[in-house]
Amino acid sequence: MIETLLGDERAMFRDTVRRFAESQMMPFVKDWDKQRKYPAEYYKKISDIGFMGLMVPEEYGGMGGHLVDVVILGEEMGRAGVSIPLTHISACCRAIAQHGNEEQKKRYLPDMASGKKIGSYCQTEPNAGSDSASMTSFAEMKNGYYLLNGRKNFISNAAIASVFIVLAKTEKDKGSKGISVFIVDRDTPGISVGKDEEKMGRHCSSMNDVIFEDVKVPAENLLVPAGRGFKEMMVEFNSERCGNSSLCIGMAQGAYERAVKFCQQRVQFRKPIAEFQGIQWTLAEMAIQIQAARLLVYDAAFKADRGKVVAKEAAMAKKFANEMSTWVVDKAIQLHGGYGYMSEYEVERYYRDVRGWSMGGGTTQICLNRIAYEILKTGQSATQPGKD
Repeated sequence: MIETLLGDERAMFRDTVRRFAESQMMPFVKDWDKQRKYPAEYYKKISDIGFMGLMVPEEYGGMGGHLVDVVILGEEMGRAGVSIPLTHISACCRAIAQHGNEEQKKRYLPDMASGKKIGSYCQTEPNAGSDSASMTSFAEMKNGYYLLNGRKNFISNAAIASVFIVLAKTEKDKGSKGISVFIVDRDTPGISVGKDEEKMGRHCSSMNDVIFEDVKVPAENLLVPAGRGFKEMMVEFNSERCGNSSLCIGMAQGAYERAVKFCQQRVQFRKPIAEFQGIQWTLAEMAIQIQAARLLVYDAAFKADRGKVVAKEAAMAKKFANEMSTWVVDKAIQLHGGYGYMSEYEVERYYRDVRGWSMGGGTTQICLNRIAYEILKTGQSATQPGKD
């Protein structure tokens, strides 16, 4: 069904991404994970093939793609075991493309599309994770610039970024309505990046604190002013949730394929264990769960590309994909028996990686809150047909 909706051109794009991921990513992921360091060659490779500018309009050097294309990219990268966030593509480039003025787009997007500049999205703070209205980062307007102070944490790409998309308050007593959004160059004096966090998984991606101390941000780098900043970024956050979901679906698919192959090859009691009904039922349930999550995320992405605000759909996709992928990869480990616990068979890495995606981009509980809010706000059933 999904392939029919995608059409021939996007089917070709998926084939291109899959071949690229299998040849240029999959053979190296295991070593990247063991080295526990960000693979610089990753962005070089996806820059060379043009994926860094996937959501950058063609007039600024990008591919002019849409959210559905990001979902395809994330799914295929996840399948190959690449647990590196799509923040640069789905959050940073998209934010500037959607909300930047012409001068901002010309200044940043060509270099971000080529990979010369890498973006990082700075929202979460030590005491303001899900409760963004409690953030304390503050930008005070001075003579032609904003003086930015604050600390962000758990920031993906921070160690390698050259451009930060930063959310900070410019009006202290207005909660989320006092939040503005800035484009901040990494080489601006007063910015420091903390140590790489020691994580359970996702060893291929950097995650750090970013500290802003009396950072002078030119007034022309204001991307979205207070009153609209948080609201507009939450719309863009839906794209990030779709990207997160697609990576989870891809990783579940990759673990599932390994489990199927293992069950077909593993012989116990004189026959492949895939011939046992209990194994078959588990594989069938895994396939159902993956496909259900896939339908949810593509539904959200297609609607977003048609201009619909998909807060509910993106939250549904993320909540389901996060929990589904953890369950599927856990079953894949169990089907491998003791081998599943060993790094040689790689499904254990899928588990370590996929578990982290349920926190980033909004926890499961926050997604449930969002879904319920959207349902109650409209007074309509979450599944009422004919309203899209």
